[in-house]
Amino acid sequence: MPYLQDSVAHLEIFEGIVPWMYLDTKGFVTVAVGELLANPASALALAFVDANNQPSTPDAVQSEYSRVSTLPPGRHPAAFYRTLASPTLPHPAIDALLLNQLTHFDTQLSQRFRDYLTFPDPAKLGLLDMVYNLGVTGLFRGFPTFMNYVQDQNWAAAATQCHRNGPSLQRNDWTGQQFLAAAASASAPQQFLAAAAVASAPAKTGS
Repeated sequence: MPYLQDSVAHLEIFEGIVPWMYLDTKGFVTVAVGELLANPASALALAFVDANNQPSTPDAVQSEYSRVSTLPPGRHPAAFYRTLASPTLPHPAIDALLLNQLTHFDTQLSQRFRDYLTFPDPAKLGLLDMVYNLGVTGLFRGFPTFMNYVQDQNWAAAATQCHRNGPSLQRNDWTGQQFLAAAASASAPQQFLAAAAVASAPAKTGS
């Protein structure tokens, strides 16, 4: 699905990519595009490589997880947590990891909104950006007015309710623009049908 690939590209810009393990502001070990590693096993499941681009050994990955876990939480830039020996994730692995997460969120959205599959792609991009940033609970329960507008496919109104605290103004503006684009794409067929109806109407003759 092309919109999922587009979402991967935009999230990597907005969230940033960190190919090594670091601590987020809450002290959780994290990697790639904000991917939480809840335990060493979750790190061991990923395709980390060493400085020579060879697969990292399980011992090296587990040792790095333990080392990073003991450092101060995210009051430092991500580079603070890296050493020359730190295992890293290649970009294709990061893309695949993010795509897997987005596919999961896409499923959650399709279960929440009956007509989700027919939503315009820009609306899906905006929703995926929000749910990735907020989580399912944060979006579904934290933005009730927005969710009602989405349910009604009132994209112009949804654009006025999608602002979040935390993301940059640029990111919030981009998300709002997706819903405005969805509104424009939804109105285009109606405008076409109206124009076609006018064109096909019999011409009036004078008396």
